[in-house]
Amino acid sequence: MPNVVRRDWSSEEVAATVASYLSMLRQEYAGQAYSKTEHRRTLLKRLKDRTESSVEMKYRNISQVLIELSFLPIRGYKPLANYQGVLVDEVLAQVQGDGSLDQAAAASVALDAV
Repeated sequence: MPNVVRRDWSSEEVAATVASYLSMLRQEYAGQAYSKTEHRRTLLKRLKDRTESSVEMKYRNISQVLIELSFLPIRGYKPLANYQGVLVDEVLAQVQGDGSLDQAAAASVALDAV
């Protein structure tokens, strides 16, 4: 097995990954079909030397952060702790900077109640 050098995710990588996740989450909240695989593959084109597995793990970290912020995460991305502190900052910035996630979450709850 080759030696793999681990490196922290750059702020640009984290921002792109959070944006990708939140895009899927908005679609899920709205009841729209989407492809996790397509989102992941599109994201990988923007990242340097990251694997599909590393993106999946980062998505799971985002699920954990969102739960801690009282949001329901994407189904299928089981929460995974031990995330970078910068991840919390980025999730907060993107969630607070765009009220559409709050609106989508509220609409999802309303749809589930019907």
